[in-house]
Amino acid sequence: MTRAFAAPLHPDASLYGPPPWRFAGRSLTVIARCDAAAIAALVPAPLRPAGDLVRFSVHALQCDVGFGWEWAQSNPHRSQFQEAVIGIAVEHDGRIGHWDPFLWTDGDAELAVGREMYGWPQRLGTLALTAPHPMRGFGTGDRVAGRVGRLTEAVLSCEVTLARQGDLDLPQPPFVGFYTERVLPDPAARRVTRELFFSEMREVEVTDVLSGPATLALHAPELRGLAPLEVLGGKVNAVSWVKDASSLVARREEPF
Repeated sequence: MTRAFAAPLHPDASLYGPPPWRFAGRSLTVIARCDAAAIAALVPAPLRPAGDLVRFSVHALQCDVGFGWEWAQSNPHRSQFQEAVIGIAVEHDGRIGHWDPFLWTDGDAELAVGREMYGWPQRLGTLALTAPHPMRGFGTGDRVAGRVGRLTEAVLSCEVTLARQGDLDLPQPPFVGFYTERVLPDPAARRVTRELFFSEMREVEVTDVLSGPATLALHAPELRGLAPLEVLGGKVNAVSWVKDASSLVARREEPF
């Protein structure tokens, strides 16, 4: 038996394969202005917040998890999942990107690779996102809602009423660069290694963008500091991208 790329090591049971990973799906995003001090408290050094706008997104995705697109088409039970992301614009050495302090997913492969390889702080959740009409897709006047929960508690809920074709007229970092921090506890040395990475998404394509007024409610205790000062609007869109390797930004060790 040839060992697989990731645990479980049996090739028929491994959760995911090596990058690149190919994603495609639909997203609902609400943009809100939040307290600058609360944002800064969620951003690790050497990153620095780049503004006071925060994005709250819910995605319905298909991904080949490193096994190829043909595999994804034949294995919908493993390649389809949902994800919710809190995104903060940050800067390091003149490079703007996203820092995501909180994520939830209902896919085990996405949870595992996020924490083990890239450093996204994935947690399991229950998610729901309004699907486009099967025949006509989304259109102006439609309402699109996202709901996120964890265990028996609500995390967040958001909704946008689609009023126009096109994106929100707001300063938003492009969906290209992401900073992540992988945390590796060592039970023998009783130390933790923290590795900050920058991941650049390739072949990003965003289409079918509609936007409009939005609502946002935060329920999880870790999100209280991000209670919106102003909800600026929301949008829906189709999106696809390729996630590959990352570059190391910083590494440090600290005791338990």
